[in-house]
Amino acid sequence: MSHRVRGIGFALLASSLLAVPSPSEACAPAPPRNVTVEIASESAIIVWDAATKTQHFIRRAAFNASASAGAGAKVEDFGFLVPTPTRPVLAEVDDKAFDELAKVTAPKTETRKRSEGGGCRLGCGGMSSVPGAAQTVEVLEEKHVAGYDAKVLKANDPVALTAWLNERGYEVRPALARWLKPYVEKGWIVTAFKIARVPDAPASVAVGSSAVRMSFTTDAPFFPYSEPDDLREAQTKRLLRVFVLAERKMAGKLGAAEWPGKVAWAGKLPAGAANAITPLLKVPGFQPTETMWLTEFEDTSSPRAGDSDVTFVHDPAQIPVERPTRIVYAARPDASGKAGFALFVAGIVGVYLLLRVRLAPRCGS
Repeated sequence: MSHRVRGIGFALLASSLLAVPSPSEACAPAPPRNVTVEIASESAIIVWDAATKTQHFIRRAAFNASASAGAGAKVEDFGFLVPTPTRPVLAEVDDKAFDELAKVTAPKTETRKRSEGGGCRLGCGGMSSVPGAAQTVEVLEEKHVAGYDAKVLKANDPVALTAWLNERGYEVRPALARWLKPYVEKGWIVTAFKIARVPDAPASVAVGSSAVRMSFTTDAPFFPYSEPDDLREAQTKRLLRVFVLAERKMAGKLGAAEWPGKVAWAGKLPAGAANAITPLLKVPGFQPTETMWLTEFEDTSSPRAGDSDVTFVHDPAQIPVERPTRIVYAARPDASGKAGFALFVAGIVGVYLLLRVRLAPRCGS
C-alpha cells in the first residue's frame, strides 16, 4: 500500500517524526508504526518583513508512504512537528503561489533553427529532564486548518513532550527525540500537525491538503534545515526549492559553514507576479513593491548537512541571476512528406499526358 501526500509546507525546524528514517527536513513527519514515509519533493516560500521582524513561512511537500509488507499496517494518519522560535499564527493559503513564483524564475526560451548537423515509541535515549522544574506540556491552541488538525504546544521538558506525543499517536523514535530536545530547551514552540485520511482508502488515492502559512517573529529569516541524525545518513535523491521574498537579494548561511543551496534565480519581483501572489499568500499587510527582491535557492545535496538551520542574510552582491536560456530547435521540414507530395504531383501529370496522347487526333483519321 502506498500513498502520495501533498501539503503543508510543514515546517519550520527539523525533520522527521515518521516511523522509519526518511528524507525530510525542517519538520518532523509522524506516521503510524510499520509505515515508511519519504519526502519526494519539497518547496517553501519565505516572506520576510524586516520592519516587524516577522517571517511568514509556507511549505509544500509531496510524500510517498507505504506500509511494511506483511505487517498489516495501514497508512491512516500523518503527523508533523514544527518548531518555531515564537508562537505562530496559522492560516491556510493557496499553494498556487508556488506555481506563480516558478513562472517568474523559469528559464527563458529561445527558438533556433535546427542545423543540418544534428522521505521511539518509548524510552528515547539521550534525553534528560530539566532538574527542579515541573514537567509540563501546555496546549496553547488547537485549530483545524487546511485539512490538518494542529496543536500549538509549549513544553519545558523534552521527555514530557515526547511522552505527550507518543500518547497521541505520534511515533517519536530516539533520533527524533534527540532532534527535538534542543528546541524545547531553548523555549521554542512546537506545532503538531496531523493529517487524517479515510481508512482502507484505495492505495491509488492521494492524501492531500492545502498549504499552511505559519507567521511568527524571529530575529532573522531562516529555513528549518536541521534534521534527525538518522536522516542525515539517507542517500535518497531529493530537491529542496526555497523562494525568499525580502527587501533585498538574500544569501543562505548554514551556521559557520557554507550552505550547499545555490541561487538559481534572483531579481526584482515583477509587478504582474506581485499582483498574482498577493491574494494567494493572504499575508496580512503584504504589499509587495517594485523594490522587493525574489531569490530562489535550490539544494540537491544528499546526504544533507542538517545539524543546523539556514539563516538568510543580505547578499553582498545585489546582482540579478537567471537560469541558463533553454534552447528549443524548430522542427525540420518533413523531407518524406515533400517527396510524397512530389510523387503525387508527378502522377497527376503523368496521367494527364497519357490521356492527352490517347485522345490526340491520329493522322489520316
